[in-house]
Formats: sequence, C-alpha cells, structure tokens
Amino acid sequence: MSEKSLKPDQFVVLIARHERRVRSFIATMAAFHGDVVDEVLQATYLVAWQKLETFSYVDATPDEELLRWICTVARFELMTYMRQQRPRRVDLDAAVMEQIADYQASHADQLESRHQALKTCLERLPAGQREMLSLRYWRGLSIKEMATSRGQQEGAVYTALSRIRKALERCIVHRLRQEGSVQ
Repeated sequence: MSEKSLKPDQFVVLIARHERRVRSFIATMAAFHGDVVDEVLQATYLVAWQKLETFSYVDATPDEELLRWICTVARFELMTYMRQQRPRRVDLDAAVMEQIADYQASHADQLESRHQALKTCLERLPAGQREMLSLRYWRGLSIKEMATSRGQQEGAVYTALSRIRKALERCIVHRLRQEGSVQ
C-alpha cells in the first residue's frame, strides 16, 4: 500500500468529526481539568496543522491513523504544558501519562462504545438524577455544597449519588452486552 497525504480541508473535517475523542483523550490525562483540556486541545490542533505535511496514511481512510497521530501530538503538548505549569500544579507524571495514552490507543473502540452507552443511559435518567450528576461532576460541587443547596443531609446526597452511579453502571453493562461488547 502506498502512503497518502492529507489535504488541509480533509484535516479540518476529520478533526471536527473526532474532536470528542481527542478531547476525551486529553481530559483523561489532564485529570479532567477543563481549562487545561481546552488549552492543550488548541495547542494540539495548532501543532498538528503546522506539521500536517509530515502526516501520511496507508489505510483506506485516514481517520484512525490521524486520530493516533493527533493523540501523540496531544500527549507531547500536555507534557509541555505540565512542565510549564509545574510550580503551580501537581498532575500525573510522564510515565503514567504514557500508560494512559497507550491504553486509550489500544482500546479506542471499546472506550467509544462505553461512551455511547453512558450517553444513552444518562439520557434515560430522570431529570432530578441528571441534575444531581451535573452539580457533582460538571459543576464540581462537593457533597456538602450539594446538600446545602438542596436542603438535604450530606448522607442522603451521598447515598443518592451512589445509587445513581450503580444504576448507570448496570445500564452501561446491559447496553454493552446487547451490542456484544461485554461477555
């Protein structure tokens, strides 16, 4: 098979198509710090754009090869970011980041299936449960802050979140079994 190059317009379309996967890759290694993820994602795309002429692919479509290449760029951009921020932050060391990156690269299909199952399961939750998850995981409120804002005891909030997480896990496993992704 011969190597093919990627045209700039193809690059733009492909990064738009796969942004969620690249963002998830960075978020996992950046311990889900949203500001870090956004900065590293932008830096990654800039570097990838500048080095686009060095990218080539042999598969029928460039998608997976481009995704692996961009994730490699992202890994180096995150390490650069962390070195620059070292006095202000304590994050994962390079060896751990390397292991996470390797795992994500080798399990991309399974992680994508799991993400889709989670998305479907979240959509099926009652609005009140989705709100609790949003307060805790998207807005970053502590259990104590949630209890205060909801007029509940901390133990009740903790128990409710625990039950929601267990229900989500059962739903995800069920959906993956339906797809044949889990035995």
